Amino acid sequence: MSFSGFEQFIGLVANRYGKPGTPHSEEQHSDYEAGTVLLGSETWHIRTARVTPTKPGAFVAFWMRNEQGEICPFDSSEACAGLLIFVQDESNFGVFRFTREQLEQQGITRSTKRPGKRGFRVYPSWSGNLNAQAKKTQAIQTPSFELLQ
Repeated sequence: MSFSGFEQFIGLVANRYGKPGTPHSEEQHSDYEAGTVLLGSETWHIRTARVTPTKPGAFVAFWMRNEQGEICPFDSSEACAGLLIFVQDESNFGVFRFTREQLEQQGITRSTKRPGKRGFRVYPSWSGNLNAQAKKTQAIQTPSFELLQ
């Protein structure tokens, strides 16, 4: 599987987040360049979000299969160090860097308090024309976003 989003990220940040390892694919998410990768001493989930033509922002899938083969959200304890989401739209390129704790706080991973999500939208700094809920989500996500290009 190709990891073009990750390769572009490493080309721009080099070793800023630790020496990068080789990404390992998660077969069920090939449309999102899904995998895990070692950055320094931490393992991170990686995804490339899809920009959709009818809604602002981008969509990303983040789920696993349980022992019965059913699709379910990652448990907060199974989220590695966190999740890197690469987003590109025309000439803009950036990364969301959500830690395991942020994923749990935002209700993305499953915990005792929340059921978790299988997919969600991200709103990079260049996203405009947002409704009230999207603006609220963007405000929550902004500290985790870095515009790289």
